[in-house]
Amino acid sequence: MREGPFGKPLKKDFPLINITSLIDVMFLLLIFLVITTTFNPHLGLSLKLPESKTSEKIEENNVYRVVIGHKGDIYISEKNGDISNPVTIEELEKKLKEIKIKNPSASLILEADAEVPFRITVKVFDLALQLGYSGLSIATIPEEEKNSE
Repeated sequence: MREGPFGKPLKKDFPLINITSLIDVMFLLLIFLVITTTFNPHLGLSLKLPESKTSEKIEENNVYRVVIGHKGDIYISEKNGDISNPVTIEELEKKLKEIKIKNPSASLILEADAEVPFRITVKVFDLALQLGYSGLSIATIPEEEKNSE
């Protein structure tokens, strides 16, 4: 081992990477990501809800949504609003049974596009009634709002 002046061992210089500027770049990327990200739970699903003269607001406590897209795709949302992947009628039945077992007082809102064949909407509505969902609602748009758009 080599010795320095006064008999002390020489210090090894370790390579240093100054990460201060890298941290700045990471914060800028994080800020950019937060600003540009949209938090829309219905992103990718644009529904044209049917019109109704007799619509009313519903309290959204303990409510799950079954969404039927314009192509007839069926989705189910959890309480936090996140829409799941498309499900078949059989998978929807399983999920609705699970929800009913975990939460017997759960309500359903059926959001079906106005262009969806009526038979699909009736099939989902009938399935929910068979499973004992009494608080079942169909989402609509009041005619006044539709005319003002």
